Amino acid sequence: MVRKNNSTLDVLPDCLIHKIFSFQEAAKMSILSKTWLNAWLTHPNLEFKVGNNIKIVDTIMERYRDGKIPIEKFELLDCEGSTHGLTSIDKWIDTALQNGAKDLVIKVASVSLSIFTILAAKSLRELVLESCNTLMPISLSSGFGVASCNSLRKLSLNKVSLDENMFQTLINCCPLIVSFIFEYCLGLEKIELLNLQNIKSVSISTRRNLYVKIRAPTIEHLSYSGYLSNNLDVECPNLKSLDLSYMWTSGEFLQQLTFESLNVLKIQYCGGIAEINSPNLVSFEYTGDQISELKIEFQSRKLKHSKIVLHCYDYLNDAWFCKLRTFLSNSTSSCSQVSLYFPKGEKINMKNLQLHHIVATPEVNVLNVDILCQDEECPTFVDALLRSCHPRRLNLHSSIKMITCFIRRLMYMKNSSLSLSQLVEMEAFDAKKQPLQLRSGELLISNPTERKKVFFLLDWRCN
Repeated sequence: MVRKNNSTLDVLPDCLIHKIFSFQEAAKMSILSKTWLNAWLTHPNLEFKVGNNIKIVDTIMERYRDGKIPIEKFELLDCEGSTHGLTSIDKWIDTALQNGAKDLVIKVASVSLSIFTILAAKSLRELVLESCNTLMPISLSSGFGVASCNSLRKLSLNKVSLDENMFQTLINCCPLIVSFIFEYCLGLEKIELLNLQNIKSVSISTRRNLYVKIRAPTIEHLSYSGYLSNNLDVECPNLKSLDLSYMWTSGEFLQQLTFESLNVLKIQYCGGIAEINSPNLVSFEYTGDQISELKIEFQSRKLKHSKIVLHCYDYLNDAWFCKLRTFLSNSTSSCSQVSLYFPKGEKINMKNLQLHHIVATPEVNVLNVDILCQDEECPTFVDALLRSCHPRRLNLHSSIKMITCFIRRLMYMKNSSLSLSQLVEMEAFDAKKQPLQLRSGELLISNPTERKKVFFLLDWRCN
């Protein structure tokens, strides 16, 4: 009989065993040896989902306190949405901080925390406070004679209740934070970030019209999500990434600035932004339900990625497709990807559309078209769409009848010499990348209203 030898397990250092225990269900491996059991009992990363296990958490934290067992991260989650019985939360946090916790994550609803007592810890590197219930947000107690927490690098506040004096005191005592996240907090009318020496990333999400003032030459990433926001006062000369969503602005704060260092620009469902001067833009993404009048000043040779997504709920006519063509021309000379979602195709007045064609037809690498409901062919819709841009690849998701219409119009454009921008070559494939025979009658074998996915490879030539 071969004897089992656990000596190789016992010689592993605790730090390596702790790494293994970081995987889900790995705690079960603690039965392999006493060494592994002891390593598990001294694991530096603690995560508690508190419900009816208050006494268990009490016992574990008392063992860490009495044994002065080092703690790296302490995370407390309220998995049942109730804080009944959590009278020991301050004691748990105090134990974690006394044992050197660097990361503190508290996601518990309706709990009052002594925030400045927490920030008095010299080891704290990351602080995340999040309420699980927006109706009962976390409340920060006031403090006096607050010392600076120079070790803190990340501060995240989500659904936290605090007034402006409390917020400013909190920011002032964390002068060296690198990342600041502010999401849907209550009690504030303004946010000012003025004297943060090392701040690199700021993310603000709000449902209120906050006044936001930022003076930080070190900021590289700025994300803002809000509503009806005309009160953005931003000076970030070294900004590299800008993400704006669900907001309206007069555009003045953007038009008055030249983002020389901006590389990445992302805009989602915003209004009022007319022009952005970003000569070094590398990536641009736009998502919305209306065609924007946005014009971007950039050097096209530096732009490597551009993505535009439009959910087209407006009434479709010749003016709409003219705006689409102008928007694509103003955004990029050659767009990486454009996605258009239509409830249905509409008949378009092609004579009016031809009169409005002033700018050159923009090129698109990939055009995704999704037409939800279409029980009849609509050739003028197809013509208007392909006069708005010239895709190298066209991905189409629509009814059999509409797919047939696209095939007919594409074949006509290929064989016609009347158009100034002629389609030279085309190939059609189904969703499994199998070639389609380009006969319009073939697809009518199925239910004409059945939705299918096909794609076309197109080669355009300008005469």
